[in-house]
Amino acid sequence: MRAKAFCPGHVTGLFQVCQHEDVMTCGSRGAGLSISLGVVSEVEVADGTGKVDIWLNGLKANAPVTERAVRNMLGERPLDVKVRNELQLPVAQGFGTSAAGSISAAWALARVLGSPESDAYVAAHSAEIANRTGMGDVSGIMRGGIELRKRPGLPPIGDVGRMDGRMDLVLAVVGPSIPTAEMLSDRETVYRINSFGSRGVDRLVEEPTTENLFRRSNEFMEGSGLSTPEVRRAVWEAKKWGWASQAMIGNSVFATGPDLDLLAKVLSRFGQVYRCSVDVEGPRLL
Repeated sequence: MRAKAFCPGHVTGLFQVCQHEDVMTCGSRGAGLSISLGVVSEVEVADGTGKVDIWLNGLKANAPVTERAVRNMLGERPLDVKVRNELQLPVAQGFGTSAAGSISAAWALARVLGSPESDAYVAAHSAEIANRTGMGDVSGIMRGGIELRKRPGLPPIGDVGRMDGRMDLVLAVVGPSIPTAEMLSDRETVYRINSFGSRGVDRLVEEPTTENLFRRSNEFMEGSGLSTPEVRRAVWEAKKWGWASQAMIGNSVFATGPDLDLLAKVLSRFGQVYRCSVDVEGPRLL
């Protein structure tokens, strides 16, 4: 049997790492937005021995987050699963591709298995936490739109609200990829992240607006030590024509403004650009 699903990508503007013994309580406080570019997964299931094979953009690949999410969904079922993921954005650049790939694969597999969609979120969140590739992307994508993660964990344990607003965006990749797991394994880095992230989220809760999201994201970008000179230059140029900040954790920028063509032209001087919009629909079967 086969099924196909799409999951939006996700951009985080600021965050605070929140560890907990319980996987569903583990995650992050923070804020970000789901985006209309993401991952399309086609899943094929057959009787077998529990073998899981994954292809990324046509090439067989080692994709530990997606594989773990699929195995979480399978449990003890003796089924072979082939997953073909088509990524619309680059990996390890702050666009939530690991979360999107695991959710879309788990979502499609849930359809084949007759499982509830909520199981797909649990499977993907558990896989992300285990691999330390994203602490809040699954919760953000689950809520959709422009989200504010007030309490860590996967809802209903986590408290994730939605802020008003929709926008078209320009994304720009301005440097090499950044492995999230490596960054989150460094104590000093996590300390800086949490010092600025906690304060920024508190201030965003007091004034939950898109403008304040970019303002607090800029403060977090500067204070957390996660930004590179290339990212700061790109953000500085883009802010002349709109709002912009760093997509966490990546050498990349997300920006919006009244003239997206101009923003795209400005940011294309720094690297590859992508056009998209805020996604409010969430994961869906295709």
